[in-house]
Amino acid sequence: MAIITLVGEKLAKPGVEFIFYGPAEPCKTCKLAGVCVGNLEPGRRYKILRVRSMPSHSCPLHEGKVRVVEVVEPSIEVAIEPRLAVVGSVITLKLEDCPDLDKRDLFKPEGLFDGDSVKIIEITGEVECNGKTYKIAKVMRKKE
Repeated sequence: MAIITLVGEKLAKPGVEFIFYGPAEPCKTCKLAGVCVGNLEPGRRYKILRVRSMPSHSCPLHEGKVRVVEVVEPSIEVAIEPRLAVVGSVITLKLEDCPDLDKRDLFKPEGLFDGDSVKIIEITGEVECNGKTYKIAKVMRKKE
């Protein structure tokens, strides 16, 4: 289900993804904070589905203007234990450690946290780290 929020006019395009890191200081006193940052969870990744055809609103952070958009949490690729890699299953995510910085996005992807409940949508490949092979799974977070 889509979430209504506000994003800067320059980012307000379908398909654009962003990470919400939490409200900035000016947001705490803004009258639009409830719909803007109030619907988003810090540390999560969001993808813009649709830009609503409504007037833009003033914002001191986004070069003056923000637009109303519909967002969802997109699927994210993550490295998981092969025994857990069953398409359609729901697992509790255990993010694995990998010292290889080139593989960081697969082992500690932004938008997912250790302990998240996720549904495995697709297995897209394999990745090795520390002599161990992991499956690369495209997952969707299950909200409680």
